[in-house]
Amino acid sequence: PHLGTDKAKLVAFFFSGVLHELALSVPVGRGDGLPTLFFIIQALLIQAEAKLNFRTKLAAHFWVLMWLILPMTLLFHPYFLAEVIWPFLNKSW
Repeated sequence: PHLGTDKAKLVAFFFSGVLHELALSVPVGRGDGLPTLFFIIQALLIQAEAKLNFRTKLAAHFWVLMWLILPMTLLFHPYFLAEVIWPFLNKSW
């Protein structure tokens, strides 16, 4: 069945979130749902951005950066950082 563009984007972002769950949450056994939530938020923000009328490119760029950076801890959640990233960095130095 035909989903339509908005629903298809939501499904694609959800699928991306699930794949990121497998890479970021499953290995540490915690943080379940956080990466998927990050991607669902991104999908909803893309739909919202299409309805906004930014006066300048700077405002549009600020919108994108703000909503990419602020929820970043959902994607790279503290459990992943503590159990994978920080130990890896400590071994590298």
